[in-house]
Amino acid sequence: MKRGDQGPKVKTLQYKLRKVLNRSLSIDGDYGPSTEKMVRLFQKLYNLTQDGHAGPKTNEKLDDVYKTMFKQNSELLHFGKRRFVVFVDAGHGGIDEKGKYVTPGKRAYHKGETMHERGHYYEGFENRLIAEGFIEACTNAGIMCVRTYHPYKDTSLSERTELIRSWLRRGYYGYLHSFHSNAISSSNSAAKLDATQGFMVFNTRGNNFSDKIADQHFKNVKATVGEDNWKYRTQSKTDGDVDYEVNFQILRETDLQEFYWFGAILDEWGFHSSKTDTKFIMQPENRIKRIEACLKTARWVKKGLDEVVHA
Repeated sequence: MKRGDQGPKVKTLQYKLRKVLNRSLSIDGDYGPSTEKMVRLFQKLYNLTQDGHAGPKTNEKLDDVYKTMFKQNSELLHFGKRRFVVFVDAGHGGIDEKGKYVTPGKRAYHKGETMHERGHYYEGFENRLIAEGFIEACTNAGIMCVRTYHPYKDTSLSERTELIRSWLRRGYYGYLHSFHSNAISSSNSAAKLDATQGFMVFNTRGNNFSDKIADQHFKNVKATVGEDNWKYRTQSKTDGDVDYEVNFQILRETDLQEFYWFGAILDEWGFHSSKTDTKFIMQPENRIKRIEACLKTARWVKKGLDEVVHA
């Protein structure tokens, strides 16, 4: 690999470099100047040719160092059992100890409506309601979940992704489901703000297992909510599937080649910048339908992975 290359192999390279060198490096799958600089630094430290290319010798040495530092240093780091889990992420937004929503953005105000509090909609609060309902549904179905979020504080994305990777290295497999609602800029006209509505699902760039999960989840949401009852958004530049492929940190730093039996999706359940869509999001029956659709997805993923992992 060299500058200009892109894809999941580059993401894995970036992740290992960041861990081994303990330096800041974006895991975005693009082999740019920053990645080349880190490769040169690694090559210098381990007496390799400093050409900035991640060739066979550099990759072999990086793999050896990474395994020594993070995978083979202690038997205590592995539970000795493969176990399916759903990593549940409640998106953005936090509340202080006095019960005040404190995260800038990730909210909307709709005059004359009740919403969560005096016309205010709080994404972090809604996300947690759904995440906890989903976890309860999974528990009742015998599916284990791991929370990536604090009960009320906003957890950094780096902390969340490191938590997920740490569990995966200890023998767990499964997928990440990150809950969100979307928004467009408040500078848009009132008509456009209210008209921009609907459901979207995201995963990382490239075709992998996450694409299959996203496609199945899209179908489950559409079937559960009703094809004619909402707008379902798909990417305009199609690669044969319905999901939007974006390198969000929560996705790009967990959906790595290192974790073969793992996928990651992020769903945007409506636009809270739209008064109409926010009412739709908060309707009790639609909250229930959302959880039902997510549970269908969790069962689908578990069935597929269990058959392969335990074959």
